[in-house]
Amino acid sequence: MWDLPLVNLYSTDIVGFMYDVPFVATPEVVVRRMLQLARVQPGEILYDLGSGDGRIVIMAAKEFGARAFGVEIRKDLYEQSMARIKDLGLADRATIINASFFDVDLSNADVVTMYLLTSVNERLKPKLERELRPATRVVSHDFEVPGWRPVVVEEIYEEWRSHKLFLYKVPGKEVPMPGKAVALEDKWLRQVAELVDGSRSLEEIAAKLGVTIRRVREAVEELRKLGVVDEVKIIK
Repeated sequence: MWDLPLVNLYSTDIVGFMYDVPFVATPEVVVRRMLQLARVQPGEILYDLGSGDGRIVIMAAKEFGARAFGVEIRKDLYEQSMARIKDLGLADRATIINASFFDVDLSNADVVTMYLLTSVNERLKPKLERELRPATRVVSHDFEVPGWRPVVVEEIYEEWRSHKLFLYKVPGKEVPMPGKAVALEDKWLRQVAELVDGSRSLEEIAAKLGVTIRRVREAVEELRKLGVVDEVKIIK
């Protein structure tokens, strides 16, 4: 056996034999705290990278009301978690994608969760920086994202070991720029339009109205179609 070639255990080149990260289940108490730390709200979209048996996806959909997606490269874990989702009647809110998370578009995410390795987080970082919108929350279990400064670092003690959670928020702003004046019958669209002044970000408008950024973003898109919003500038 010593004559066999060396194998990189963390390479996706050996598909079907080894994967980026070995599957280690996150305890339920840690899963719940990850979602609480990210302040996952009903209607938001969550992506769990390396979703394993789907427990984060299932809890995000079932207890937090999110539209949750898991990305899992292992076919057996994908099938296991999809069966569980179907049994729980969550198929309309929870989905597992059988693919490498390097190949899945994450630009629609409000929250990203992951329990990977520091080395994998480092490889993933350029993709996250390229695709995630400003103010997207990222929660990493146990392993930091090198070069990112966490908003919160929290330690949880669970049975025989401790778990460290890192909460990050993608920097920058999405600022809607006012367009033409239009009489709006829809009260909700009027409320959003009144706060579009070319300086307030979507995050600031959402905080003022007490709703999610996603809900404001959807309203701004409707206003853009009507010409009330000219464009949305992304400032990083």
